[in-house]
Amino acid sequence: MGEQKEKTSWWQTIPGILTGIAAIITALGGLIAVLYQSGVFGEKSSPAAPVKEPAETHSKPSSVTPSNEPHTAISQDSLSPESKQVRAGHYIFKLLGSALQPYSAGPNGQPLKFSLRLSIRVTDVMGVSDYVDRRTIRLSVDGAEYMPENSINFAVYDKQSVETEALFIIPADATVVELLVGRPEDPTARIPLTLHPQ
Repeated sequence: MGEQKEKTSWWQTIPGILTGIAAIITALGGLIAVLYQSGVFGEKSSPAAPVKEPAETHSKPSSVTPSNEPHTAISQDSLSPESKQVRAGHYIFKLLGSALQPYSAGPNGQPLKFSLRLSIRVTDVMGVSDYVDRRTIRLSVDGAEYMPENSINFAVYDKQSVETEALFIIPADATVVELLVGRPEDPTARIPLTLHPQ
């Protein structure tokens, strides 16, 4: 008398098909994100692969303001070799170089802000692979904490070193500037940076 209803798989319904497609797209998106983070696709702004300890490099600060205008520059010569390298947790942080350049100027042409670019080598000394991010490398300017303007996110593998750059925008009238390094769970180490007029 009554017609028997055919049982159909959920794959044969429109909602089932859409659900299946959404699940596949989500899985592919997650896979692509993992592959990109590991450096398989494209280049990252900071090196992600571990590098062997390179020879010591010395970078002098650069200045782009005309010589007849007063400006400020970082004096690395005033930093002793010991103060350029500190340990925080299972990392050693070494300041390799710096560059300070005018970022913005006031109506009188005098700089209001500077861009400060620091080259830093991060070395794992305890055989613990971990990630370094913007919370690990910060700047203290007259007591206020500044995060890097650029993206920092890379792995430092067991007993390896990675070199990176951190970009900060700081006030031109800053007097006490310190590089703060260390993961949030580790004690913070400081490298003082001396600013002086040239």
